[in-house]
Amino acid sequence: MRMNATPSHTKVTDFALAAALKAYGFKLVNLEPAEGRRVAFVFQNDVGIEETTRLFWMNQLPIDALTYFAAVKLLKSQLHSLNR
Repeated sequence: MRMNATPSHTKVTDFALAAALKAYGFKLVNLEPAEGRRVAFVFQNDVGIEETTRLFWMNQLPIDALTYFAAVKLLKSQLHSLNR
């Protein structure tokens, strides 16, 4: 897992975590190139993002399946639009 935080942004390269953050309503502000072919998902660094990330990695983050699936579809769509 790779997560970098600045005072205003949190960058995540793990797709599943990015989808969870999106599903929880954190604002995705940008997609940036990362190492190799990876992409960093850049989120606004709002209150609760660190705790949500911690719960995700502890496998204790309650999440609605349909909301998570919608976030996965949205992020995949954004990734595919980068490759055009």
